[in-house]
Parts: sequence; C-alpha cells; structure tokens
Amino acid sequence: MHFGQINTNPDWGGGENQILHLVQELSARGKKVTLFAHPDGELLRRATKSGFLVSPLPFIGRRPSVRKTAKLISDAGIDLLHVHDSRSGTLGAKVGRKLNIPVVLSRRVASPIRKNPLSRLKYSRRNFSAVLAISNTVKNVFLKTTSFPEKDIFVVPTGVDIGELDAVSRDSKFRRSFGGHYLVGGVGKLSPKKNWQFLIRVAAKMAKTNLDIQWLIAGDGGELESLELLASELGIQDRVHFLGFRSDALHILKNLDALFFPSIVEGASVTVRECMVLGTPVVAVDADGTMESLAGHGWGVADGEIDLAVKCLTEALINQKLRNKHITSARRYAVEHYTYDRTAVGTLAVYRKVLESGVV
Repeated sequence: MHFGQINTNPDWGGGENQILHLVQELSARGKKVTLFAHPDGELLRRATKSGFLVSPLPFIGRRPSVRKTAKLISDAGIDLLHVHDSRSGTLGAKVGRKLNIPVVLSRRVASPIRKNPLSRLKYSRRNFSAVLAISNTVKNVFLKTTSFPEKDIFVVPTGVDIGELDAVSRDSKFRRSFGGHYLVGGVGKLSPKKNWQFLIRVAAKMAKTNLDIQWLIAGDGGELESLELLASELGIQDRVHFLGFRSDALHILKNLDALFFPSIVEGASVTVRECMVLGTPVVAVDADGTMESLAGHGWGVADGEIDLAVKCLTEALINQKLRNKHITSARRYAVEHYTYDRTAVGTLAVYRKVLESGVV
C-alpha cells in the first residue's frame, strides 16, 4: 500500500511538525509514504532534507491545481490520501472522487464547523472516508456541528518527541538572566484566544505576594502592543518579558518553574503535553482540550478566576509534595499516551479499517 499525505500550508507550525513525524514513523515501519506539500513550504524543505519521498504540489497562482494534483497522485499509485489542513481537505476530496480512492481527514482544532451549506457539505461523508481527531474534545465539536457519522470519527492523540524532550536540560545562566527566584510563563501566539491578558492580570496580583516571580511569554502576534500596554498600566512591565518567536521553545519550557497556560480554546495543547514530559508543572485555564491533555495531573482554573489562579500557582511553586506528585504522574501519563509511536499505530489502524471497508 502507498499512502499519500497532503498539506498545502506554506508556513511551519505544530500541524506541520506532526505531519513530518508521522511520515517518519510510517516510513520507519516499512510503509510507503509520499508527502505532497506546498512547493515553497518549510514542510517540503525539511521532508526533502530528511530523505522522505516528497512531491511539490502544483499551484496555479495561489491555488493548487486539482487536475495536475490528480495526475501526480495517479502516477504515484497512491491507495489512500490523508489530508491535513483546510485547503488540502478541499483538494483531497476532489482528487479522491476523481480517482476513486479513499480520503482521510485530520482535524486538529476545536472550532465548530460553520453552519453555511458549503461548509457542511465540505465536511461530509461524501468527501471523506474517515476523520482523525486529535482529541475527544475535537471529535465532540466536529460531531456536533456536522452530519458525519460517529463510527467514522477516530481519536488519535498527537504525539511529542520523548527523546528530544528528555535531552533538554535546565540552564542556570538562562534563569539568572531574568533576575527572579521563580520563572513562570508560556509559549504561544499572541492572539485573543490564547488569552495572555489573563496571565498578565494574574502576574499583577501575584506581584503583591512575597514570591519573587519573573514572567516569560514566548511568541509573536498582533496583540504584543496591547499586552505590553496592559503590563505597564498594571505596573509590572519590569516583571513580564516578551521574548518574541523563539526556536528554542523547549529550552524555555524546561526552565520554567511552572507553565501558566491561559488559552481559552484548545483542541489538545502540545505545549501542555511537552511540559508534562519535561517535568514542568502546569496551571491552565480549564478549556476542554487542555484539561483532556492534562488528565488531572496539574491545576485547572476558570478564565477570569484570578484569586484561584494565584492560589494554584503558589501551590505549584512552593508546595513541594503536591508539586512533585503532579510532575511524576504527569510524566508517567504523557509517556504512556503521547508518543509518536502511538500516533502512528493509531493512524495505521484507521487506514486499515478504511481500506478493508472498501467504501470510498
């Protein structure tokens, strides 16, 4: 069997990282896999460098060509297509119907499908043989907002690289550079749904305690100016450090004394899962996908509950017994449930079910 993976996104993000590792894991199991990706994208560059079978998608202007893509897929002898982003879903559905081959869709976000007829038609059983949801949270939202049959929606958790995470070490020089006794913060895009304003308000409340905390936020985005202004208005501009986009995000997460994850909408947070392996305790807003990932091995607070967030962060920093309990149980759970190996095994199981059913 020959499996084709399609991704049309030119940018690099968490989804592209997951695709690259999926190709790696499937190839390591002796499966024939070809990645069809954006010709100018970082995913294609990295996959090519790694020696995987790759093919640039044929674009006409800003859109991939259905006809030329179908010829590529046909010439490659693909038996099943796996599509990984919104545009590749549209492309893959058309190519799949044209070539009469099954198409599997990955769904990574917990956003509801729009109610307009075109969106409902796009995410229908007519276009996809199965849907891979990265969490039960994503599955439930997809199920509630589409007509897709539940029996054809499968939960396959996203993995993290345990070996890479275990190689990351604490860095006393990095920690000293910020001056505080404790480092707390997070990594993510500076966007409204990531809810960094809540972190800053919690930081302002904690500034009134006797805990010497410096706060790190690594990421870029359109909210930087407003977040800097809020920190200044609350008088904590010297305690909150905006680091911008950082390629060493794992290094930052490892050197935090606690992750504070304020995001209000998450399908399944990879950052939380990484911290669970790294041994960084997690305090998070109780978004469904985040709490599903954390699985009780950390602290959850409702958005806006500043006093409770202060209480939980204080426990995470100074209550050594509870801190160590969560660190130990979180790592054990993550190593058991969030590996790339488990993702690959789950994905292959879905491929087999689709191919054995013979329904396209």
